[in-house]
Amino acid sequence: MAKVKLNEHTMKTLRIPTDAAQAYYWDKEVTGFGVVAGRTGLKTFMVRGRVAATGERIKAKIGAHLAPRDDKHVWTVELARERAKVLLGQMAAGTNPNAPAGERAGSGPTVREGVETHLAKMRKKGRSERSIGTFKHETNKYLADWLDRPFAELTGAKLIELHQQVKDQAAKRKGTNPANDKGAPLANRVIAHVSASWRSLNKKLEGKLGSWNPASAVDRDIIRPSRERIQDEELPDYAARVATMRSAIKRDGLMMALFTGLRSEDVRTLRYEQVDWDDETLHLPNPKGGPDAAFTIPLSKTPLQILRRRKDDNAKDLGRADGGWCFPGIDLKDAVGPIADLRQADKKDQRFPVEDVHTLRRTWESIANDEGISELDQHVLSNHSFGAHNVNATYISQHIGHLAKCADKIDAGITRRIKNPQPRKRKQRHLRAVA
Repeated sequence: MAKVKLNEHTMKTLRIPTDAAQAYYWDKEVTGFGVVAGRTGLKTFMVRGRVAATGERIKAKIGAHLAPRDDKHVWTVELARERAKVLLGQMAAGTNPNAPAGERAGSGPTVREGVETHLAKMRKKGRSERSIGTFKHETNKYLADWLDRPFAELTGAKLIELHQQVKDQAAKRKGTNPANDKGAPLANRVIAHVSASWRSLNKKLEGKLGSWNPASAVDRDIIRPSRERIQDEELPDYAARVATMRSAIKRDGLMMALFTGLRSEDVRTLRYEQVDWDDETLHLPNPKGGPDAAFTIPLSKTPLQILRRRKDDNAKDLGRADGGWCFPGIDLKDAVGPIADLRQADKKDQRFPVEDVHTLRRTWESIANDEGISELDQHVLSNHSFGAHNVNATYISQHIGHLAKCADKIDAGITRRIKNPQPRKRKQRHLRAVA
């Protein structure tokens, strides 16, 4: 029974037994974690240890090296080592991981059951594929060590640790608000996933999980939204930089985002079937919030020109038929679909003309406000939830003709600022000398 420092390199050098059925190699870093190599060449991660409650000494299988896991990843040394720590912790707490689920100490509904129950609920409610994909990816990645453990073990204290761990491990991203902690939105979202999974499972089990949602123990970070916008005097430069972009499709996509205030996802996934050319309106069937939040907005002069230009020029600019996408792109499988990113990298691997496309949405809303468009009209045109903040809004339904006038006014305001920018004026303040 050799002790080695297990890593991906040493896994390749482990001797396959010829004179025995199996050979065991134990990790120098984590006591009890090892690999068993068979005559066929299969190398399987495992743990060995003593179950505290009974004193029984056991071995438990983790998985074969490079074999697929349930989360679509494969078993690497690092992933197996992390799983080994979890199993050894269970054994130290008196749980035998080899025992049938019903006989394990602390057995009960698992975190995975909660995740799957909430996923089914999301699908039933018609949540967008993007929301479902985000939920699946983040729960598989950040709850990997907990998915097959009872929900009862995922205590508030453990979730507080997990919240901080996600922030510590998060990569620093460009374009985020420096006032927020690194990784704070992601950490908050992971805890929200746990909370939603617990609620959905508890409802399915008629309250058998109890009345205390462990996610309630976490004081989630307050996320301060970025207030960055393109200032009026900067708009001509922005438009000029957009015009230098190599891709005509991206150029039009960015200007579409500026002149409509739509989210990047909504712009990128627009299809011609959503456009009513006679009524000059655009229908968004599955925006943020899912089909229940579907809405229709009027199209002002500039967005209409952009969409007509795309319809005429896409085949030339893309080099093939656009498949009905207003802003098409070609993916890694050589298939046509919605363009993946409206931005374009420059030589320094930075993004321009904006680092965050959402900046255009904030710019649109700021100009709409400056042009005298009411807050309610802005919310309807930009698909922002409003009724929860103002009960009167739930009784108001704007006529599309009224919204068209608002859209035209915003369009004219943006165009005027691009063509004839006015420097921002500040009031002269005269300070009285204090005697």
